[in-house]
Amino acid sequence: MRRVRALATAALTATLLTACVRSVDVSPTDSPAPVSTSSTASSSTPTSGTSTSSSTTSSPSLHETELPDTLRVGISFDQPGVGLREGDTYSGLDADVARYIARYLGISRIAFVEAQTDQRETLLATGQVDLVLAAYSITPARAEQITFAGPYLSTGQDLLVRTTSRIRKPSQLSGSTVCSVQGSQSTTELVANYPGLHLTMRPRISDCVDLLKDDKVEAVTSDAAILAGFARGSTPPDTWRTSGKPFTHERWGVAMRREDTAMCEDVHDALAAMVDSGDWKRSVRDNLGTVEQIGKRTATPPTLQSCPEPRSASSSTSGGSASSS
Repeated sequence: MRRVRALATAALTATLLTACVRSVDVSPTDSPAPVSTSSTASSSTPTSGTSTSSSTTSSPSLHETELPDTLRVGISFDQPGVGLREGDTYSGLDADVARYIARYLGISRIAFVEAQTDQRETLLATGQVDLVLAAYSITPARAEQITFAGPYLSTGQDLLVRTTSRIRKPSQLSGSTVCSVQGSQSTTELVANYPGLHLTMRPRISDCVDLLKDDKVEAVTSDAAILAGFARGSTPPDTWRTSGKPFTHERWGVAMRREDTAMCEDVHDALAAMVDSGDWKRSVRDNLGTVEQIGKRTATPPTLQSCPEPRSASSSTSGGSASSS
């Protein structure tokens, strides 16, 4: 049996997180089994899903990583094509990447935990998850506090509007109300760079899309890869489009605690293997769309960066610092 890494956990209050957790047993090839309400994590056996092959084997040599029996991964639960929970089923690029990492490491079980934008760092700092994906952009400031493997996707901030909207770029937002998720630094930059717009914040991007549907906002802003899923899934009379012109450059990484540099090396190798096997390309195509739909930058695997040298845990465990997305 693998050794379970000793995790230093902080005392939590009921309002610290809103993670949605339930236990779900999933066969490697079949549909999920009934939910077990006695457990505290939404767990599944890593499978190839709908867009990855079953040819993956575990790493021949891990970097002295003490692996857990269950890999606890924070993903979004409300983003079609990225991280979506429907009953006991988890889909999207982030779910596929998490499953591939688990299979590569030889870990037989995943516990998916909802990771809202402003709670991702807190989930890591308090030892509630081992990894966070959840469309987590790599920034220099954040990389000082946590360790990233990747990037595994390139995208950029965009706008989601009604198909009949006149808005096609941020400079046309003056006088309009825009919704974004709490904890997004790129949204703060949007307000600073394009004065005259009105901003409202919500915990989840799906909450913002609901406001757009109810005509309470004129636009929703988030990463283009996230917004594209909502645009593809829209149906009359509520049909939406993106501007198609992202105005930032975001690189999504797999986040872990600052001191988990050995784990970073293993995740780095898993991401490289996912690209080499063709599973990354299949997952991006199946979850996000074709190169014509998402653009060459997003459809192309980004160059993986090196993991940091071994280092100690950060002295700061603030969970409220902003991220790009």
